[in-house]
Amino acid sequence: MQGKNKRLLLGIALLVVIALGFWGYRLLGPIALAEGYLYEDNSRMAYAKVTAENDQVNVEVTLSKLLVEDTIPRLQTETSVWTGTMEKDTLTLQEKTTGQKLQAKVSADGLLFQGPLAQGEPAETKLAASNKQTYDDKLAAWTNSVEQEAAQKKKEVEEQRAKEAARVEFAKKVEQTGRLTADMLESAQYLQEIQFAEELQFSKDQVVELQGLLDELITYAKQPSLSKMEYDVMAGTLGSMKVLVDGMNAMDSTIAQKKKSMQDIIAVLETDMKDAQAVWEEIKASVTDAEKREKALTDAVKTGSDAIAQAKQRLGTLEKEQAGVKASANKLYQQAAAVLEQTRSKYGY
Repeated sequence: MQGKNKRLLLGIALLVVIALGFWGYRLLGPIALAEGYLYEDNSRMAYAKVTAENDQVNVEVTLSKLLVEDTIPRLQTETSVWTGTMEKDTLTLQEKTTGQKLQAKVSADGLLFQGPLAQGEPAETKLAASNKQTYDDKLAAWTNSVEQEAAQKKKEVEEQRAKEAARVEFAKKVEQTGRLTADMLESAQYLQEIQFAEELQFSKDQVVELQGLLDELITYAKQPSLSKMEYDVMAGTLGSMKVLVDGMNAMDSTIAQKKKSMQDIIAVLETDMKDAQAVWEEIKASVTDAEKREKALTDAVKTGSDAIAQAKQRLGTLEKEQAGVKASANKLYQQAAAVLEQTRSKYGY
């Protein structure tokens, strides 16, 4: 019985020694580490995981930052890996990619980086003990919040752009009505300036001249006798009449150019009148000085309409008179040619 008690006491003593050795190792050996470390504020969130083996340590840091571009927020997340050594609670680290160096203090309760984690970051960042699930939940909630805000901002930006586009378009239409009003008055003035009186008078004068030359031929032809020299004068007179007729035909090209210019201006003016009235109907309810602008537009349309009507009337008169004058000129020339032919046959010249 005593032997059994002795063995029991020895077993208990051994367990106590083992327990004391284990806790002594925990107290004197490497410090305890949390599952992870978390930092967050309104614009940054950092999560770090520290793993250590003997005096070697690895630290993986995931840093998320709030960026705002054109009023639209978004999250930018980058991961960096640091390696180094640990002496008691001090970590001496170097980033694998950039080679940047810094130190940190670590414990089961927190992790203090004594240097910027990235360019533009604070000189110190203190993370509190946490775990991956907590970090994932917080990051997901923050991401969702930022995405909702971004969607709202995008909507506001699009609405503002639409309003600005509408404002610019409205301003363009107001400016367009003013420009078209001025263009109509200018086109009407151009139409008024296109006249055919000089060309018609020239042709009429040619007809008078032709009639006079024909009368001369008839006078020669009625003489009792006609010398060869006088016949040659008659032939020269007919040649002069041909020059006059050709001159009238040459004037046709000048008249045709004027007619085309007039028709082009009429087409432009009619289009401007139609466009100006259509645009005005779209904007008149929102224009501040609508009454003044509408009166100017109405007056310009009336001026343009009157100018078109008068121009078309002049074209009709021109075509009628020009046809009559040319017919008269050709008739006079043909009569003169007949007189000369009769004279040639009579005298054998």
